[in-house]
Amino acid sequence: MRSRRSVTIVDSISRVLSSTGTGPPSARLHGNAPRRPPSARPPYAGGVVEIPDAAVDDLIALVRVPTEEAAQLPAFQAALRERFPRLFASLEVESIGATLLARWPGRGAGAPALLMAHQDVVPAPPDGWTHPPYAGHRDATHVWGRGTLDDKGSLVGICVAVEALLAAGFAPARDVWLVFGHDEETMGTGAASAIAELDARGVRPAWALDEGGAIIEPPVAGVARDVAVVGVAEKGFANIRMRVAQVGGHASTPPRLPATSRLARAIRRLDRAPFPRSLPEPALRMLELLGADASGPQGAVLRRVRRARPLVERILARGDETRAMLSTTAVVTQLSGAAAPNALAEEAVAVVNARIALGSSVDETVAHVRRAVADPQVSLEVLHGHGPSPESPSAGPGWDDVAAAIARLRPDVLTVPYVMLGGTDGRHTHRITDRVYRFAPFAMTRDERLTLHARDERIRVDTWLGGCRWYADLIESSC
Repeated sequence: MRSRRSVTIVDSISRVLSSTGTGPPSARLHGNAPRRPPSARPPYAGGVVEIPDAAVDDLIALVRVPTEEAAQLPAFQAALRERFPRLFASLEVESIGATLLARWPGRGAGAPALLMAHQDVVPAPPDGWTHPPYAGHRDATHVWGRGTLDDKGSLVGICVAVEALLAAGFAPARDVWLVFGHDEETMGTGAASAIAELDARGVRPAWALDEGGAIIEPPVAGVARDVAVVGVAEKGFANIRMRVAQVGGHASTPPRLPATSRLARAIRRLDRAPFPRSLPEPALRMLELLGADASGPQGAVLRRVRRARPLVERILARGDETRAMLSTTAVVTQLSGAAAPNALAEEAVAVVNARIALGSSVDETVAHVRRAVADPQVSLEVLHGHGPSPESPSAGPGWDDVAAAIARLRPDVLTVPYVMLGGTDGRHTHRITDRVYRFAPFAMTRDERLTLHARDERIRVDTWLGGCRWYADLIESSC
């Protein structure tokens, strides 16, 4: 789930600063003969492989296969087998439920690399789209459709890169694993089960790469070049149900404090009790790197962010998006009451969606909500939750590989770490490696990022093809 806030959060910094002045594999998917059998491998000559422009047809074909529901996944996986016959013939591809797990055997025994993406997409009601969400429409600049950005763009890009490397005769020096989850958008267990299987086999990747950041336009006044934001951690998550139970009755004789009013009071109290704020280390490092590259007053402030931390935190707290960098957030997203307009609610319920800051936990978040509400008649129940991920290093294996590949693709780009506000399947991977990075190698404008989980999702053809080359280069140079 590449949250639009996760890739636009840096955008707001400029505006705010300016305002200051698990089971065993069940099947082998490559057992069926592909429609286009691969040719014998030629000797590998080295160098970044060619990705033909026609590769965009693979993206279009797979965008045209909806994957909103589990029942649609077999058709999508059949299309993958048809489009990428070498991959399914040469790699050891298994299914863990509907999640795909693949091993590309390496020539040696070094620690493997792990690339991740997910097959499923969020629902796409057709009304209001410029082009139907599953038409796979291509115009002079873009491919339109649900999943182009989140996350079929990355999944198909990885497959295109592997297929091209196989066609060129490339064999990695170490194992390369692929995990394509099937229920990321519903916070399911598909990728977690695949990671558990790798753990049981003793697989310990040197690093893992999942969706996350992107290449964005200059986010701070004074920075003259595009910026690649690479997630090194992600906030935690919790859905907390607040419930008030009360004897019902006719609405003509309400009690002094009906269940709905008691719940409303609890919500107001929570809104007035912000969580403690503190810039996490990855955000500090991001701001420092942006400051080192920036001219003018913004650059002067950001270069001194550690010394001026309280001031910077107060400034960032003025914006909705930048405030989310500083602390846990909690907001009521669902409400329910009586079944009829003339009946008193016997149960009033609100669901609080919390995004948990690095260094905190689900328990701390619930405790804060309980203190803020200060009413024993408002019960709290965690419906689903997990803490924030560990922070991965922004130096050394994995980070250096990703950053170097970005520099080869776009020498003009500044690469910085950041904390994702949304969640990804990558959080499960900390079970087997302490280096998990979240990045998709696509340049996205602000308008394009705003189509994530929204109407008119689309990706530029040139940046998608560049991303395919980036995946091929990353595998070739680091695996």
